[in-house]
Amino acid sequence: MKDIHNYIKRGRAPLCDLLKELVSIPTVNPPGTHYAEIVDVLQEKCKALGMQTQIAHVPQAEAQAVVPHADAYPRLNLISRWDVGAEKTVHFNAHYDVVPVSGNWRMDAFQPQVVGNWLYGRGADDMKDSIAALLFAVTAIRENGVQPAFNIEFSFTCDEEIGGDLGAGYIVRKGLVQADFVVNCEGGSVLNVGVGHNGVLWLDVAVHGVAAHAAQPEKGINAFEKMADLVAGLQPLKQQLKAPERVFKTPAGHERYPTINLGGVFHGTDGDKINTVPAQANFSIDRRILPNERLASAEQELRAAIRNTSQADSDLKVDVNSILRIEPCVVESEHPFPQAFAQAVRTVRRHPIKLSTTSGFTDLHFFVEDGGMPGVGYGPNGKGAHGANERVNIPDLMQTAKVYATFMTTPFVAD
Repeated sequence: MKDIHNYIKRGRAPLCDLLKELVSIPTVNPPGTHYAEIVDVLQEKCKALGMQTQIAHVPQAEAQAVVPHADAYPRLNLISRWDVGAEKTVHFNAHYDVVPVSGNWRMDAFQPQVVGNWLYGRGADDMKDSIAALLFAVTAIRENGVQPAFNIEFSFTCDEEIGGDLGAGYIVRKGLVQADFVVNCEGGSVLNVGVGHNGVLWLDVAVHGVAAHAAQPEKGINAFEKMADLVAGLQPLKQQLKAPERVFKTPAGHERYPTINLGGVFHGTDGDKINTVPAQANFSIDRRILPNERLASAEQELRAAIRNTSQADSDLKVDVNSILRIEPCVVESEHPFPQAFAQAVRTVRRHPIKLSTTSGFTDLHFFVEDGGMPGVGYGPNGKGAHGANERVNIPDLMQTAKVYATFMTTPFVAD
């Protein structure tokens, strides 16, 4: 193990070059650009490591049922395997799609740069850093002639940024994951090992009014004003979510409460003008579902609050459509698999480790809830994910590669 760690320690430059190469491919989602390009690159890198590879093309009709523009932007996923004849197999998953670029960047987001101990670029933190760390961990193991303690299976998947149904969800549904356990390479970092995540409910709320000339607003119904009334009517529910009986205690002892975010996206129509009474106003709702809640109950409660507010005003007409529905995911923290992974982190980091759940959501639920595999979430530490000047800490990227390599080569017993 010392030789493997030293190899990674000396490998800062090639590891950064690998990550730069991946970041420079603008796999922006939506709409899902350059997917085939990055899958081809990753397939060649896995083949060079002696891994067997399989590209899983999502059939166009199936993809378009989820993403209508998939005819122009095909959905692909890569599976790679290193079979050493072991009894157990561990699957490592990372998504390769990134969110669109926004904000004021200090450089071109797809021309990655190293500044001090940070590597900047869209996807440098979320989550092409994990892909680079995985590949470099296997490189270090191969170069030192060490055999893994179990069969290794990778998946590099699409569409996590829009829910993952055609990425991790697709490969699990189609039985392409042939493993006993899973490491989803985000949802934990540094001294925190993830054993679950919040669920999420995304709604689009359309408030309907009646258009009129702004010189005679009394002849119309202002959808923008009605939207404001509805948002005000939802404030009591936001307060109710802070009640003591709503709290969820993570395995690390942290207290979390359900949350609602209103208006992450809001808009009118293309016909809106300053001198018109708006006929429609839309806004989004993001409701995070804790592991001690169920998605169906949370949605019922939220829709009831919308319905009650609208029924109190005969001019408030509302349509509500769900955009994304993901159940919360939690793994028993005392299960031998999370404990074994935590031990690998402890070996590298040399500090006490916490097992906890993340307030965001990841693809872990596809493997745990749908695939029935115990799992953890763990990846490199960075800043600015989904924002300007996204970056990963290079020393931590190297430490994470050491964690992956340590875990891959350490025997463990897990039922």
